[in-house]
Amino acid sequence: MLVRNSNDKDLGALLELLANEGRRRILELLTKKPCYISEISYSLRMAPKVVLEHLEKLERAGIVRSYEDGRRRYYYIDRTISISITLSPHRFKIESVERSGDMSEVFRDLREMFEQSISQNSRDLFEKLSKMEKAFRDIQRDISDRIDELIDRMILKIDETLTEDLEKIVLYGLIKGLDTPEKISRIFGISHEEVIVVLNNLEKRGLVARMEENGVVRFIPTFGGVVNE
Repeated sequence: MLVRNSNDKDLGALLELLANEGRRRILELLTKKPCYISEISYSLRMAPKVVLEHLEKLERAGIVRSYEDGRRRYYYIDRTISISITLSPHRFKIESVERSGDMSEVFRDLREMFEQSISQNSRDLFEKLSKMEKAFRDIQRDISDRIDELIDRMILKIDETLTEDLEKIVLYGLIKGLDTPEKISRIFGISHEEVIVVLNNLEKRGLVARMEENGVVRFIPTFGGVVNE
């Protein structure tokens, strides 16, 4: 599996996989919900054979996994991968960013590095700045993980609180960034009229808010305390 190691060969192979636009579109769709092949094919206007080839490559690389439900096989993303790329006139570096555990130690080390007087020695300065760079990458990865954990908690709370399946699906979509009725309708295969009705009901109950910008109506989840403990 490419994502379980961080050596140059594995990272290069991972970047090569992600360089394909078709695979990136599939991954973007899978961040919204698990999908089966014909569903991906229909949503992305891509031949089923091509979808299958992309999915097989992504599955072999450990980026996606699959499970069977009845006669269908669903594909989904079940892990977080963070890659840091630095390209400058002096450096070119690609690294995988692993979770660092206790972030309080990272913040403490970072604060100490800021507070210490910087030596005039170029090597000491370079080492100190390199440590700071790594600390900021660790912080970025931690923030990303915390966002994923928050989304998981919101989805769990929605499952516990709401009883109507359509309401759950629409709120899932909003959480996953599908902020217009058109996007929710297209991704989840629900009629536009049904999505509008559900959004209007959720808005009346204070679970979503309506925003209009440049003539485009968007919705954001507010939950009205649903996801708050």
